[in-house]
Amino acid sequence: MSNGEGRRRSNPFRPLGGLVYRYRVLVVVLWAVLLAGSVFFAPHLSQRLQGGGFGGGHTEAERVQSLMVHRFGLAPTTLEVVFDGGGLPATSRRFQQEERRALAGVRRMPEVSFVKTYAGTKDPHLVSNDGTKSYAIIGFDASADRVQNLVDEVRRKVRSDRLKTYVTGAPAVYLDIVEATSQDVRHAERFAFPFALVILLIAFGTVVAAGVPVAVGGVSVLISLAVLYFVSYAYGLSVFVLSITTMLGLGLGIDYALFAVSRFREELEVRPVGEAVEVTVATAGRSIFFSGSTVLIGLSGLLFFPFMFMRSIGIAGVLVVFVSVMAAITLLPAVLGLLGGKVNALAVRRGRGAPGIGFWSRGARVVMRHPLLVLLVVAIVLGVMLAPVRHMRLGLPQATALPTKYESRVGDDILRHDFDYSRLNPVEIVATLPSDPTGAKGLAEIRRLEERISSVKGVAGTHSFYDVASAAASEYARKVAAARAKARERAARLVDEEAKRQLAALRARYGYVPPGAEKEVRARVRKEVDERLLGGLPKLPEGVSPGGKVTPQGVANFLDLPQAKSSKELRGLLRSEVSGNMVLLQATTKADPYSGQARRTVERIRTVQTPPGVSILVGGLSAGQRDFISSLYGHLPYAAGFVLGVTLVILFFTFRSLFIPLKAVLVNILSLSASFGAMVFVFQEGHFSGLLGFTPEGFIDATLPILMFCTVFGVSMDYEVFLLSRIREAYERGKSNTESVAEGITTTAGIITSAAAIVIVVTGAFAFTGIVLTKAVGLGLAVAVFVDATLIRILLVPAAMRILGDWNWWPAGRRGIFGDRDKSGS
Repeated sequence: MSNGEGRRRSNPFRPLGGLVYRYRVLVVVLWAVLLAGSVFFAPHLSQRLQGGGFGGGHTEAERVQSLMVHRFGLAPTTLEVVFDGGGLPATSRRFQQEERRALAGVRRMPEVSFVKTYAGTKDPHLVSNDGTKSYAIIGFDASADRVQNLVDEVRRKVRSDRLKTYVTGAPAVYLDIVEATSQDVRHAERFAFPFALVILLIAFGTVVAAGVPVAVGGVSVLISLAVLYFVSYAYGLSVFVLSITTMLGLGLGIDYALFAVSRFREELEVRPVGEAVEVTVATAGRSIFFSGSTVLIGLSGLLFFPFMFMRSIGIAGVLVVFVSVMAAITLLPAVLGLLGGKVNALAVRRGRGAPGIGFWSRGARVVMRHPLLVLLVVAIVLGVMLAPVRHMRLGLPQATALPTKYESRVGDDILRHDFDYSRLNPVEIVATLPSDPTGAKGLAEIRRLEERISSVKGVAGTHSFYDVASAAASEYARKVAAARAKARERAARLVDEEAKRQLAALRARYGYVPPGAEKEVRARVRKEVDERLLGGLPKLPEGVSPGGKVTPQGVANFLDLPQAKSSKELRGLLRSEVSGNMVLLQATTKADPYSGQARRTVERIRTVQTPPGVSILVGGLSAGQRDFISSLYGHLPYAAGFVLGVTLVILFFTFRSLFIPLKAVLVNILSLSASFGAMVFVFQEGHFSGLLGFTPEGFIDATLPILMFCTVFGVSMDYEVFLLSRIREAYERGKSNTESVAEGITTTAGIITSAAAIVIVVTGAFAFTGIVLTKAVGLGLAVAVFVDATLIRILLVPAAMRILGDWNWWPAGRRGIFGDRDKSGS
């Protein structure tokens, strides 16, 4: 038995090809049944998807949120309704009547726990800076997912004939993202399919050969979406699953089918149909399997993160890659077996091969002759592309991720520009005290803690129960002092009148006033009047001065008074801001709550030296973002280690080489880094924002680098796997390393270029959709694939392999790990 025959028999993909060909009709029927079932379920996936998904990391901010809901009884979810009177003053009676009428239906909703408005609170922060807008806060006793389903009902109920209304807040944003994502997918598909078909027609020259990959890609996407519909009942899935699944399913499904169809047509020229199918699965199918494995491993890295948002994308990515690979090595060979020579039917140009072979051959020879110069040029170009990464800033946009046509985005923009946005999203601080928060000692600890937080750089102001209680005590003192002053004024008049009357009586009786009698009469009358007028007035508690100065002891004493106990405002604050020995404080930041400055302010608040025995937990929007980013990148080393390690092992067993996997991973990281540079250049610095239709925020989404790493790393590895597979085939046939590299580039260049062009078209189409994160992933994938298919594959890889020579294939050389040395190449 020859070594070639041994290798063929040890290749498990060849018998798979034979099996698929033998039962090709059954295989096609089974896939057709799956496709028919998927048609009913795939369209309903968007209804099962969720917004958010950034919780689950057991962070400090999440603990604060849990305490606020379960210990302090605050609403777990809120919506904001912005009212614009078009010039009508928001404090006017007419504006407030219209606002009250618009909110009447919402107040009756069973899920609503409170509605806070300017009319009800007289809080000036609920009115815009120009005085023509107002907003209401609606609290719900329901989860964010439940409220997301209520947003449309709220929007219908709050519509007004006189006021413009905009419903915003996290659940509204998430609902709009779901709608925008569904539209994005439909928009991208309208462009991706026709352009992909054109590229395939150019590559293959026949309508049938071009149509097969497009059909297989469509089948992969539809079945994957249907399976995800059922997965959504067992595990929450992010709304971004829809666009990621479509993007990867179309790109990879068409690519894998493209490679298989190309190899089948090549084999069909020298073999009968059955054997051509076997060889196609044994060669292209094997490469597809290992290439898909690298993509699958990369996306599996997302499962290391504890957040539904990341994990669901990982689940969807793994699923769509698995379906695409299975379709490429079972459905596609079965279809090709049925088509046979008809795969070349309906020619649109002469010749069956991909155009430009002479160009690639000449280019390969140039690279082989000047490898060091090529490496230098590539290093300079990649260095320029990497430069923006040095200035990368991370953040987490919310409503700004949406196009400006969506209501939640418009409402949020109004809140940002016309209101105190930081006060709407304060830093929430839960302090645990060693004593009763309403006692003198506890109130003194709250005041000291608040003073220290107020002095933190970046804090604009603070609010606590102590502030309100102290202000109430001070107001009480002023009222008592005013009442006493008024009573004394009246008493002075009464004393004069009564003293004069009594002195007149003495004069009438005795004809004169005895010496010292006037002083005695006045003293007696003053005492009687003071007892009558001032005796009924309340006395100020200890620690509360008539001038309004209040000590913690004074606040504690005031809280014991009937006037304080009967105050609706103070009772409400005690319920919402004091729970046992815990008290809730708030701090507003000087910077936008979504900014890096606000997150740094949170870090400084967390390091504040608290009074002895006092501990704090810091939450709120800025703290939640800070904790999410910290947890995200804390898990990154494990995900990256897994992806890199397993990819190296797979490549080692694929190519039986140590240096090939190391080089492949290294150059893949370079192409990935180049795409990071493009992300910073476009989405952080704002270049081409007008063309792509987004609002630059001065940072990139913190999830983007990780999504890009786990997605791009495997996808951009595809082409190197296919290239190296052909180089390895030539090397095992006995050709020199230099000849093998040149042959690999020449034979795969046209088809890989077509495949890369398809992925660039498919993913690039998503760069023109509405959601910023989808734009960024689409553009990032397109850039990474472009760099990989040009600089990396055409220049860097062959130049590096030319320099390494036969060391590329160490330790196996021309033999397999378990095979004998190929005598023809020894």
